[in-house]
Amino acid sequence: MSDIKEIYYPLSRIEEGHRDIALLELQSAQNLSNSQTKVYTQFATILIGIITVILTIVLNADKINFGHLLVENLLFLSLLSYIICLFLLRYFVDLQTEITINARKVVTLRAMLGLDYHSIQLTLPKDRIEGATNPFKIKFFNGWLKFQSIPFWMFLILVGYLWTLNFYTIDFSNFDFERSININFKWGVGILILIISYYHAYRIKLLDRNETILLHICLGISRVLSIKMFKDFEYSVYRARLSYIEIDRLNVNYKTLANILITVEDSNFFNHKGISYKSLLRAILSQIPYTRKKYNLIRSGGSTIEMQLSRTIFIPTSQNKFKRKILEFFMSKWLNQVLSKDEILSIYI
Repeated sequence: MSDIKEIYYPLSRIEEGHRDIALLELQSAQNLSNSQTKVYTQFATILIGIITVILTIVLNADKINFGHLLVENLLFLSLLSYIICLFLLRYFVDLQTEITINARKVVTLRAMLGLDYHSIQLTLPKDRIEGATNPFKIKFFNGWLKFQSIPFWMFLILVGYLWTLNFYTIDFSNFDFERSININFKWGVGILILIISYYHAYRIKLLDRNETILLHICLGISRVLSIKMFKDFEYSVYRARLSYIEIDRLNVNYKTLANILITVEDSNFFNHKGISYKSLLRAILSQIPYTRKKYNLIRSGGSTIEMQLSRTIFIPTSQNKFKRKILEFFMSKWLNQVLSKDEILSIYI
């Protein structure tokens, strides 16, 4: 429990005697974040230049003396580029992670020191000013079209182009394949491996603390079903854990109420992982007049406590009920990945 409190309860005020140390930490974190951002920018700029030179050499191989040597060893060059770029991509990921952690540290220390923007909005909303009071507004992954994603795209384009030249001679004058218009199987497999490995090395490594593959599946489902969600997941989970810790700190005994709620709402709460398939089946049968009458069922829902909590925290209720239920199904599985049963129960209460 002490470890959880240290991680999730950082916003208590720092005492007077320790403010000087905290201010030094704040300045150090701010300087480190700024210097790392400059390094990232410089490396990205240099990277663009290097890749431009390499592509120029390959495209003008007949005009450059050592260009022929590169073209003749394209397979080796593409494989070597793949490995080198993969390591460089991991370096950029580590650097971006450190930048984000230090920026979040600045926001957290600022809040602990009582340095807040309060009601001052200036020309921007509070959450746009270096994270303002919410450190989770500073993301590990900023988006595919943001500056931070330049290394990923440059590496992918460079290695993909070099690999393609092993199978096709590309004529940029009419964008046609001179040797063949059919997709080469080996080329396709190589491109697939390239995309998957680079995506894993970049995007998966930049997942936040509670950001999982299942959460991304949920986001995809929400887009397909046109269901809106409250997407500040990290902050929502943080606040949920904070309430659980606060209840524990105050020694609030909610066991009796918890047992009543479990009996009424989800009697199988501790035996499933977010979904009670038996309850879902019973709920479906209870909605059909014939089966409801035959089995003497009372019309009811099949929502577990996790599904109800997902609806309360993440999914606005003023939307299509059946579409929302589908999303609740998957979101409840995600909640079971990131929160313990005791945390879910105390938050629900």
